[in-house]
Amino acid sequence: MLKKYIVTGNIIEIYEYSKYYKTKGGRNGEWGKSENDESILKNYANTNQRRRDMVRRLACCNFNVKYDKFFTLTFADNKTDVKECNYIFMKFIQRLKYKFGKNIKYLAVVEFQERGAVHYHVLSNIPYIPQKDLQDLWGQGFVFINAITHVDNIGAYIVKYMSKDSTDTRLQGLKAYLFSKNLERPVEYVSNNVKDFSVIEQIKIKKYNLSENNLVYETNYDTEVMGSCHYRQYNLKKGIK
Repeated sequence: MLKKYIVTGNIIEIYEYSKYYKTKGGRNGEWGKSENDESILKNYANTNQRRRDMVRRLACCNFNVKYDKFFTLTFADNKTDVKECNYIFMKFIQRLKYKFGKNIKYLAVVEFQERGAVHYHVLSNIPYIPQKDLQDLWGQGFVFINAITHVDNIGAYIVKYMSKDSTDTRLQGLKAYLFSKNLERPVEYVSNNVKDFSVIEQIKIKKYNLSENNLVYETNYDTEVMGSCHYRQYNLKKGIK
């Protein structure tokens, strides 16, 4: 059995796998190279889910809905080349750093409009800037600044803009999200024996005082490598009075 805790800000995730498996070299349960279309799509679906999980966790670790900004960048032209758009986006980030300093944080996800045009949803800790000034800095199209003070899970909020369609391969082999190097990473605790379970729960996890009041999601599913998994997600902001 393997038990894994992932702590990302106010979100605690617990995975309990029925098996413990480690490949010779590489990550646990890593997929090998595919030789048929079905396997390629399956691997892409797994990659897509890992992308969503990482974006959700980076958002929860690094951004505060009370102080940070969430905005959408659009292209006036119908730009569909993701590589070209990512290059333009990084030039925009350079201009933001010139204006606000090199230590700004950002996390951006790529989304496609119905017409196929690329646009970006961005979290950033930049200070207040009028919408028109931010739009002028972007210089490619309209900019929407969204209020997010009502959001209690910023990670879940931003990943809803990422594609859930495992057959949409427009981002295959490309960057589906972009982020600054100064972002904090989620904290992960892993154990494969009962003694360590006890230590982790008592020292690392119990301090969060998890209860049914802040349990927001629970499910069971099967994996090909790790056996069955019992997954729970807690939001520490839930159940607070």
